[in-house]
Amino acid sequence: MEFGIFDQLPCADSQSPAGRYRDLIAQSKLADELGFHTTWLAELHFNPRFSVMPSPLLAASAIAQATRRIRIGTAVNLAPLHHPIRLAEEVATLDVLSGGRAVFGIGRGSNPSHYEGYGIPMAEGRGRFQEAVEFVLKAWTSDSLDFQGQYYQAKGLQIVPKPCQQPHPPVYVAANSADTFPLVGDMGHSILTTPLIIGNGGVQAGLEVYRQHLAQAGHDPSSVKVVVTLPAYVAADGKKARAGLEPTINNYLDTLRSTSRGRGADRAMQLNYREIYDQLSVIGDPAQCVERIHALREMFGCQEFMGWFNIGGMLPHDEVARSMRLFAEKVMPHFQQVERSAVSHQVPPPRGVGAES
Repeated sequence: MEFGIFDQLPCADSQSPAGRYRDLIAQSKLADELGFHTTWLAELHFNPRFSVMPSPLLAASAIAQATRRIRIGTAVNLAPLHHPIRLAEEVATLDVLSGGRAVFGIGRGSNPSHYEGYGIPMAEGRGRFQEAVEFVLKAWTSDSLDFQGQYYQAKGLQIVPKPCQQPHPPVYVAANSADTFPLVGDMGHSILTTPLIIGNGGVQAGLEVYRQHLAQAGHDPSSVKVVVTLPAYVAADGKKARAGLEPTINNYLDTLRSTSRGRGADRAMQLNYREIYDQLSVIGDPAQCVERIHALREMFGCQEFMGWFNIGGMLPHDEVARSMRLFAEKVMPHFQQVERSAVSHQVPPPRGVGAES
């Protein structure tokens, strides 16, 4: 099982965007050193209390220069808000700058203010999304791009640079509505989902439909991954862990309630910290977190857990770093022992074949 970190970079009145970006880069660098697999970056607009990260690919480029191994993904780029030429060029540039570590996470988005701000009718979101994904993938795999769609067109374009990864960076699609799960399955891509938005039952039902559509469309289930995002916080003492995350989660909920207009608005009004702690998070001492992730893996059949280590953005960097270190040292190894055992029992390659002579 793989583990990532996630941030959408909320910024309170008492904080500064510069300080929040310093935290983001420092935590991504720490995640790289600790052995996390991916740092995931959101794209949100027009609400600094909720996020000051409208351009995750710019942040990703900075992270690429501060890290060595960790993959750098968007969770997600809001594809309908971008011209796919620019999206193809910028993600490919990130892949080149990072040495082949870019992960192309994409979604439609559900916030009407985003569409209004960009002057795009929300009713066009699904169509623009599907066209944009097809456009970007063709741009990466064609020497000369020809595309004729309802929203986007191209004739004889040479899109450069090409990504380092072949045939292209892995594609992950966010799904948190009933009509998106089958769409992602039909497309044959990996999937990102968030129980905070639709609940554990909603995720389970959606993933069942996703897997059915994967099979019906002839896609290999072993070629895709399910990634689940939840708040995470680890402390040596379980009671302190429970108390430690409550203020920042409440800040997240207060912000969500004050601004929710799209998908999940009704649910946001009903959520409270107790429900999140009991059902929708990985919070506690290391043993509690291990138990919770085992339950999540059984519930969702997921291959990666994306830890939201500073939901609400109110935890100081040092506290987030302590939680991440404890998670990496005391939680992650429980899910990587099988992989390490398998590697250790492999027969070493003969000298000169995959080994130094």
